[in-house]
Amino acid sequence: MLWYAETRRRRTRQVVGDLLALVWVVLWVLLARAVHGAVSALSAPAGPLRDAGSGLEQRMDAVAGTVVDVPVVGERLSAPFSGAAGVGVDLVAAGDSLESSVDRLAMLMGVGTVGLPILLVLAYLLLRVRYARRAGLLARERGRPELQELLALRALVGQPTARVSALAPDPLGAWRSGDPEVVGRLVALELRGMGLRPGPALATD
Repeated sequence: MLWYAETRRRRTRQVVGDLLALVWVVLWVLLARAVHGAVSALSAPAGPLRDAGSGLEQRMDAVAGTVVDVPVVGERLSAPFSGAAGVGVDLVAAGDSLESSVDRLAMLMGVGTVGLPILLVLAYLLLRVRYARRAGLLARERGRPELQELLALRALVGQPTARVSALAPDPLGAWRSGDPEVVGRLVALELRGMGLRPGPALATD
C-alpha cells in the first residue's frame, strides 16, 4: 500500500486530512468524557442516601433490640423500630439503584456523543485505505508496457475534458493510433490524478 501520494499537493492534502481526523477524534473523545462526567455527577445524592439509610437501619435495629427486652410489651414496642429499619434498607437500595441508573445513562450518553463522529472517521479511513491499496498497486505496475494503454484509456474516460484536450488536438484519435507521445502524456495525467509521479520512461515536461 502507498498511504501518502508522491505528488506534493495531494500528499499535503492527505497529511492535513489525517491530522484533522486525529484532532476531530480527540476533541469528540474529550467531549464524550465531559458529558460522561457531567451525567455521572447526577449520582452524587446516591452516597448520602445510602449512608442515611444504613445509619437509620443500624440505629433502629439497635433500638428494636433494646426495647424487645422490656417485659410484656417488648415485642410490640420493637415492631415499629424494626419497620423503620426496613425503611433504612429501602433507602440503601434506592441509593444503589440511583447510582446504577445514572452510570448506565452516563455510559450511553458518552458513547452516543462520540459514536457518530467515530463512524465518520472510520468512513474516511476506509477511503484512505482504498486509495492506499490502489495507489500502491499502480505505483508497482506503472512501468509495465502493457499497462500504458489502459492507463491512457482511463485518462480519456475519467480525467477532466479540459486537461485531456490540452494534451493534443485529437487525444482520442492519437490513442487509437497508438501515438506514443500522446499515450505517454495521457498516462502521466492519469498517474498525477492518483497522486503518483510518472515512471522514468513516461516522464514528460
